[in-house]
Amino acid sequence: MATYNRGRHILPSIQSVLRQTRQDFELLVVGDCCTDDTADVVQALASPQIRWSNLSERGGSQAFPNNAGIEMARGQYIAYLGHDDLWAPDHLQALADLFGRDPRPDFVVSGAIFHGPRASNFRWVTGIFSEPDAAFKHFFPPSSFGHRRDVVDRIGKWRSPKEITAPVDADFMLRAAKSGMHFVSTQRITVQKFAAGHRYLSYVSQGSDEQERMARRMARPGFDGYLASELTKAKAANTYMVMVHPDYERFEKGQLAIQIATNKGIVRPNLSSLRKREVIKQDNSPKALDWSPLQAGGDWILWVGCNPRPKLLVPFKYAGKARIRLDIQHPQREALTRLKLSVNCQPVVASISAVRQEGDLWNAQATFETALRKDDHTILELHLNRLQRRAEQRAGIGVADIELTPLGWRGLVAKGKRFLARSARGNRVLANLARSKRLLANFRPAR
Repeated sequence: MATYNRGRHILPSIQSVLRQTRQDFELLVVGDCCTDDTADVVQALASPQIRWSNLSERGGSQAFPNNAGIEMARGQYIAYLGHDDLWAPDHLQALADLFGRDPRPDFVVSGAIFHGPRASNFRWVTGIFSEPDAAFKHFFPPSSFGHRRDVVDRIGKWRSPKEITAPVDADFMLRAAKSGMHFVSTQRITVQKFAAGHRYLSYVSQGSDEQERMARRMARPGFDGYLASELTKAKAANTYMVMVHPDYERFEKGQLAIQIATNKGIVRPNLSSLRKREVIKQDNSPKALDWSPLQAGGDWILWVGCNPRPKLLVPFKYAGKARIRLDIQHPQREALTRLKLSVNCQPVVASISAVRQEGDLWNAQATFETALRKDDHTILELHLNRLQRRAEQRAGIGVADIELTPLGWRGLVAKGKRFLARSARGNRVLANLARSKRLLANFRPAR
């Protein structure tokens, strides 16, 4: 289990391993130079089946912890679990049953459901196949497969994302397939995947609510019926076995790795101090399932994706309150009469301006006051109602410019300085203030 600064939120994933019906395993949790309390959380479990190791340098990819874990491993077979994914209790048994067959496969793949953000109605199913060449076409997440330990002796270790065009997991699997290795499927869904790359800014504000809910569901009677229902829904929505490899050679080396890291919030815009009014222009950087950037004229507009609670990143810090204004758009006027949102998980109330029509769209401005984080990026989260969400035949809400204005004494001082600087007298006042500051700095009281 490769991990990075997951803290207590790693527990549902670890507990899904400890609940396996097959218990002859060792769990190697390898940190990619974790700097939080993940080590304390893992070690507090005090299980003889768990070993913790933390890399001394951050590699920025699961490739490096995976290689370290394989070197540490004492077993004949290697399985992987993402630090935010869950295994069903019979996952390892399902893999072991097929590894024991003759002829023995090199890779055993189990079925996995990719879950989108909560209430997004997003699901993909992969890992269920019978074709011998399925691994050349379909992507299977590492949480769903296991392989014989000698695989890395034959194809090499996991590779650095900077050296390859494909994501590290796709690269590892495709190298195995191209070398002629044998892949088989358990034909069963035993993995619940909550991909961090599908959740915009997931590494900025970690959570495990989705995993805890799923773990409770897995423990209740009737879970097989739930899996059958999800499978039926995926087939009806054409999201069953459709995760196919694109042509990775059209990307630059490391390009996809940077896009995935941007989705997660590992790569973020530089953090600046808010000293004056600022306008954040949207761009086309990846925003996972939250937003789809589209260009209109020379400007980019973010149109909501399938997540009903999409996030926005504010790359400014400020020790005080700020006024924030969102320019919002929608094809229907009624969708812009109100807007619910939270800032750094705290609810705020926005006032909505008069709605005006421009072409086929209605436009308005949502304004509210809130505290920003003093030393980190601030996250806005929109809580969209049914009309504001994207529908099959209708676009959802769009967000254009975001304007920030500092409030409080810091903002007033900055505003006053700008006012004084506009006049000759103001320049003299500022010069006198600077001179007084120097004199005070050199003042030494008599003893």
